[in-house]
Amino acid sequence: MDILFRYLVAMVFMFSVLFIWLMVQRLSRKFASEHPEFGPAREEGGGCGGGGKCNCGSVKNCTNPKIKHTASKKNE
Repeated sequence: MDILFRYLVAMVFMFSVLFIWLMVQRLSRKFASEHPEFGPAREEGGGCGGGGKCNCGSVKNCTNPKIKHTASKKNE
């Protein structure tokens, strides 16, 4: 019975954390839409160059100066 109680507590905790995170995202989007003077809202992991990598398919989209770019040209 003790194991079942621990399992239920862990499940409730995980769903609570997920629900709280979703509410934080919702509130931040609402705040960003009500205050456009702060610029567009940037979500974690979105856009080009996330994590210092350039994986958008274009050399000009990368803004990381530490990564050396070599433009590959197709031979036709």
